[in-house]
Amino acid sequence: MLPKKAIEEFKKIYKKSYGVDLSDEEATDKANRLVNLYKAVYSDEKWTLPKNLNEKE
Repeated sequence: MLPKKAIEEFKKIYKKSYGVDLSDEEATDKANRLVNLYKAVYSDEKWTLPKNLNEKE
């Protein structure tokens, strides 16, 4: 499960890219699916989520 802050950032990116506002539930589902796809494509023993996922750039 992704942190709330990551879901909020996903919602902003999705809105900017597609012009669609997502509910928290929709955003959580889509973001988790994206992470799972990323894991499946780039799976190796060394893969982890970035530690700075919760930090602002």
